[in-house]
Amino acid sequence: MMAWNLRRRDVLGAGALGTAAVGLGTLVRSEPGRSRTVTLVEESGVPESRQFASALIDSGFASEVIRIDQSLNGLLHELEATTGTIIGMTSDPVAMIAGQLLGERGALARQFWQHHFAGGRWRHRTEGSVRLIENTTHAWPVAVAHQLQSAIGNRSPQVSNDCTSGSCALLASSPGMLVSWVYEFEGYQS
Repeated sequence: MMAWNLRRRDVLGAGALGTAAVGLGTLVRSEPGRSRTVTLVEESGVPESRQFASALIDSGFASEVIRIDQSLNGLLHELEATTGTIIGMTSDPVAMIAGQLLGERGALARQFWQHHFAGGRWRHRTEGSVRLIENTTHAWPVAVAHQLQSAIGNRSPQVSNDCTSGSCALLASSPGMLVSWVYEFEGYQS
């Protein structure tokens, strides 16, 4: 097992840099198939992460789920054994830690979408069609899950988009800054 010595300031400071660096990766478009292993990371204390995870589980897209709590229990240990495609909608620090661990193991960043609450609305930086997300309020994580699922199976280039969802209040346990991300190990693309 790897030894981790992380301080809160290091994690939060690196989050912005990680967002810019990882955001440079683009999703390699592959056809969905039975051989694809998809592991989903759910941050249980974040309602948007639970909605996102539920949408992917309900559609049968994810084969495994890693549920982590506020202390990030299980994240490091569980990610050490993953292969295939790893997907999550989490707070920025969790995305950065997962990216660091998966990157060290050889996984490639395929997608990195940002979701930020400001002015009574969620603002999204994604790829692909924005119509689904723009027409939502609190259900936007479900729309993002479906859009991400489509992006993984789409071979055509996607256009970067900035959009704003409908007016809504920030839920009490939401961090207000979330990232939906995809990492993939080579040789696991179908």
